Amino acid sequence: MNNGRVSIAAIRRREIVESAAAVIVEKGIQHLSLSEIEAKIGMSRGQLTYYFKTKEDILLAVFDRMLAQMCERNADADLDRLDWLELVRQVLLLILQEPPAHPEFHALQHTFLSQTSHREDFRRKLAELYEDWRSRSAKALQRDLKRRPGRRRVNPRTLATLVQAIFHGVAVQRAADP
Repeated sequence: MNNGRVSIAAIRRREIVESAAAVIVEKGIQHLSLSEIEAKIGMSRGQLTYYFKTKEDILLAVFDRMLAQMCERNADADLDRLDWLELVRQVLLLILQEPPAHPEFHALQHTFLSQTSHREDFRRKLAELYEDWRSRSAKALQRDLKRRPGRRRVNPRTLATLVQAIFHGVAVQRAADP
């Protein structure tokens, strides 16, 4: 809404993103094409490319939508308030959940990873996501270390990076070998 007026462009963009996400869920990311999205939404190619110039632009918007949905679903957990070890436990539970809560997100993540060498926008999107996760984890660990200092000094960011890599590896393994 803008000055009490409905933005048709915002509605159309949302419909396109929802249709693309539905194609990914129903048929897999390998079948996502502009033609599939057109068929799903009942829109011509010209209309579709008016709102999104390329399929990759749609993928970026779907990625953002999925992240927003995951954040909304996990808002009740208030992960930023948990002790670090509890945060690690909660994330592992999400990764190991049967069935995976967001299989379409993992498909997009792996697609983006495979394209990072020649798609700067995909690389940047993942880098921003990973940095957000890493910094949240490091903050939680830093809070815990202030309350309960250990015998050895620990760099919260380094440990958060290592744990994030472990999470990613477990998620990849789980996708390949549930």
